[in-house]
Amino acid sequence: MSPRNKELSEEMRTHSRATLIAAARHCFATRGYFNVRIADVAQQAGMSQGSIYWYFASKEDLLKAVLGEAFESLGAVMAEAAAAPGNARQKLDHLLSGLLQYAQEGSQFTSIMISLMGHTNEDMFARLGFDMDAIGLGYTESVLSILTQAQAEGVIPAEHNPLALTMMFFGLFNGLNLVYGQEWLSLPPETLKAGMLRLLGVQN
Repeated sequence: MSPRNKELSEEMRTHSRATLIAAARHCFATRGYFNVRIADVAQQAGMSQGSIYWYFASKEDLLKAVLGEAFESLGAVMAEAAAAPGNARQKLDHLLSGLLQYAQEGSQFTSIMISLMGHTNEDMFARLGFDMDAIGLGYTESVLSILTQAQAEGVIPAEHNPLALTMMFFGLFNGLNLVYGQEWLSLPPETLKAGMLRLLGVQN
């Protein structure tokens, strides 16, 4: 096989794999992971059921790919905000804008996680190869670094505990998703940002 043909073949494999992940994400989000068959994913992707096994060994393997992309993307939003140039107030704006955009674009991920709740536990995530404690710690460290800087710069009151605020911050997002699904995203972004900043005790 010539280098050019090899490169083209690799591009086709990458495209097919991405197509399957997108199809699985759609199916898992709309029907619930446990209600989806491999045949459903194949139909959504416009591919034969047998061809899926060239890329993924099982439905769980597909779920691992879908969740892996989502965990990585969500972590990148927070890490980029923490590493962004500027003062803490600018980093907070970056963080909130990024998370709200992710919530809009990553709504399928939220639906999938909700569909898994009540049917599984951390053992399943461990079986898929995810260390949920480590993932959560990474998210926490990014937000905590911003809030610690914010306190040092007088953006949030000195008496507030940055770690407690970080926990409340994640609790707010998780609560909104669990109670209201995607309905809360219909609120104006500036209203959502203002509410989150008030929760953190940001002093304008």
